[in-house]
Amino acid sequence: MTPRSLPLQRSLDLLRVEFPTDRALSGELGSDALFALASTDIESVLVDLLTLAGDGLLGDRYAYEIFDLLNDAGWADWDMPAVQAIVRWADAFWLTALRMMPENADAGAALGQLVHLDLGMVKWLAVWLDELDGYGAEHLANFLIEGSDHPGWDGYEDERAQVRTWAQSDTVINGFTMIGGVHLPAGRMEQVLDEIVVTPGLPRV
Repeated sequence: MTPRSLPLQRSLDLLRVEFPTDRALSGELGSDALFALASTDIESVLVDLLTLAGDGLLGDRYAYEIFDLLNDAGWADWDMPAVQAIVRWADAFWLTALRMMPENADAGAALGQLVHLDLGMVKWLAVWLDELDGYGAEHLANFLIEGSDHPGWDGYEDERAQVRTWAQSDTVINGFTMIGGVHLPAGRMEQVLDEIVVTPGLPRV
């Protein structure tokens, strides 16, 4: 297992303050058992589920399933400290994915899950832009060239399209050409530009 990032660890510490639990065995339960409990009382197992999600130990379950349960529970209307703790974990989850080698993480898949929190794409894309001077560039290149077949994107085609539209902006193109390109393997930059540089009047094929 990849060591937990400092942002993720700090966010989990904050979550434990906002979501204390007296369920003594929750930390020993597997993901399926935790999801079963979460269907009726997500607050009591939220820290355990997000810990597994951040560590990549959900098995055949997905982080977006946790987010869907949060939406069902109306998490956005909870007390502000609780909301902020969840958002901080999501921020850490995203930043950790962007800063990991693409061989060990898939930022496109991470984003396909985070969109389920309905926090708006601008939030996530602004961070991605900041991370182009690093592995974030390679993650974005992979997403633009290969796409993502992660099931989290199902039903979120508008958000997927927003990523490509954003990538076609002058800001992102300049970020790639002036900063991000140095982090890409030989020939990869040309493939990226083929995806995002649109000649006016010519349809994409």
